[in-house]
Amino acid sequence: MEKLILRGGRLWRGQFYPPCVPRQRLLSSYIKVVPTTDASSVTAPPLRDKTALPETPCRTRFAPSPTGYLHLGSLRTALFNYLLARATGGQFVLRLEDTDQSRLVRDAETRLYKDLKWAGLLWDEGPDKEGPYGPYRQSERLPLYQEHADKLVREGKAYRCFCSPEALEEHKMAAHESGQSTLYPGTCRNISLEESDERAHRGEQFAIRFKSGPEPIMIEDIVYNRFKKKDPEDDYIIIKRDGFPTYHFANVVDDRHMKITHVIRGAEWLVSTPKHVELYQAFDWQPPQFAHLGLLVDKNRQKLSKRDNSANLDFYQRGHILPAALLNFAVLLGWRAPPSTKEVLTLQDMVDNFSLKFSKGDIIVSLQKLPYLQEKHVERLAGNNNRSPDETHLLQRHVLQPIRSAIENIQKAKTDGLLLAPGGYLTGEIGDRLPVLHILDERFHMYLARMLRGTMRNTDKPANRFAETAWKLRYLIWRVPEGLLEISLQEGRLYPIVPAKRAGRLAEAMTYLVEKFRAVDEPSWGHEMVKKALGEVLADDEYQDFFETENPDTKDLQLNVYKPLRWALLGTDKGPPITDTMEILGRSESLRRLEAGKLAAEKVAAQMPPPIVKELAVKGNQPLLPISDSASAAESDRMQ
Repeated sequence: MEKLILRGGRLWRGQFYPPCVPRQRLLSSYIKVVPTTDASSVTAPPLRDKTALPETPCRTRFAPSPTGYLHLGSLRTALFNYLLARATGGQFVLRLEDTDQSRLVRDAETRLYKDLKWAGLLWDEGPDKEGPYGPYRQSERLPLYQEHADKLVREGKAYRCFCSPEALEEHKMAAHESGQSTLYPGTCRNISLEESDERAHRGEQFAIRFKSGPEPIMIEDIVYNRFKKKDPEDDYIIIKRDGFPTYHFANVVDDRHMKITHVIRGAEWLVSTPKHVELYQAFDWQPPQFAHLGLLVDKNRQKLSKRDNSANLDFYQRGHILPAALLNFAVLLGWRAPPSTKEVLTLQDMVDNFSLKFSKGDIIVSLQKLPYLQEKHVERLAGNNNRSPDETHLLQRHVLQPIRSAIENIQKAKTDGLLLAPGGYLTGEIGDRLPVLHILDERFHMYLARMLRGTMRNTDKPANRFAETAWKLRYLIWRVPEGLLEISLQEGRLYPIVPAKRAGRLAEAMTYLVEKFRAVDEPSWGHEMVKKALGEVLADDEYQDFFETENPDTKDLQLNVYKPLRWALLGTDKGPPITDTMEILGRSESLRRLEAGKLAAEKVAAQMPPPIVKELAVKGNQPLLPISDSASAAESDRMQ
């Protein structure tokens, strides 16, 4: 028979295995592909276009067990179910499958609510939100399960099993040692209903087993099409000895009574689906449509473990990854977006473009794209002046507050003298913090948001490396320290050779720039007006006369503007575009820094040797703030 392997349309050895099947057993030994032309025994109705969205509202559910915390795989499952419900105008249901009472984690339910709300995946019905089909905790639905199990027992489709756990374990051990099947031997299968009732009435403990059919059940799946196991199901337990239902039984009863139309879940449940479909048949119910998502695996193609940091949701939360970035990352793990869909997606973008086109096979989780998505979503939020209150809170929590903490740490180190090096100056020493950043209120975050908006596209580091971000942009946060401009000019860091005449002309150029930008009043100060003023400077021959250029061209003319401006504003030749820098700093601080540059140039001109000394050699010490060559600076300025 043909083999079905889930990777690339095929199932792989050991990837899925039913109860009591050793891991090394090849899955193809008990699953076979059924040609699509063979429609016999098909339990689900034929699907026309299985990947197209239904025309009617869908009811989907996310049904985690509170035996642990949300991880990347379960977040992806919740996301896809949420998207299908929202894309079709349906309902997204949260159900807690807490039947395994021995493994419950005390705070798992609370954490689940908190994490889903953090991600923005809000449910329409759930344990904390009344709906028409509650309660939504399985532990509160025991009478319903018992009622349906009793119905199957009365109809001869299930039976009580009085075998003790010890006897069953003994059978398994003996069968395993002798090479026999370890499946349940059917000891209680043929006990009459009268005897079963009598033994139950006497108080003899029992479980209830479903009486599986002699032939394997075919299922239909949106992702993996039609297939069925080669062997029929075991007589599996549906009600345990403690009166709680098993996952399989409660799952079917709940999905039916909650009117779930589509079940999207991990591919590890694919081999359990025939059990579920057989139960639907026993009750004469129509099953929902199933879509099984490829497993998330690591680079070694091993299933992503909950012990792996990259699988745990709190790993991303502690790293201050935005929910939008993580959802964007998760949706690309197995969903085949339409070709026209952009890569950076908001939750609403996902809803608008959603379909049931999922990739077959394992999905290798690589975090390489996550920093890029984080950066783009930070840029989007920081640049949006119409953020919702929730978006503003997320931006503050995951971006602005961590940067602010990094700023405070650097400031404390400065106060404690930890930034001082032998010789007085340390590379990148900082001056006083900008006045706006002393204000511990909303204006602090407004300034940081403006800073990010102007610099995100020019950073080469992920936005969640907050200490690096704060340090790299330090002169947008702290003032350039007194004396640094003079030292950098004296050591040839603005121009390799700085005769007194050139320093004097630089002072004249800075005077011109101060007057030019002072003409832009406070209400008009912003990106467009600063850009306009820069254009006027570039076109003004009077300004260009301050600089002597042997081979004048556009590149050199731009350098004569941008290089002095960056030197005065940031103490370096690298940084965000001048227009963004001046917008971020604001009119008052920008003019203050240009004035400081003018004074520094005047001091250097007054201190330089007489004109007969034509050159000042660059000192051999390590420069305080390395400046790239003119070509690199010109390339940077090309972005203006």
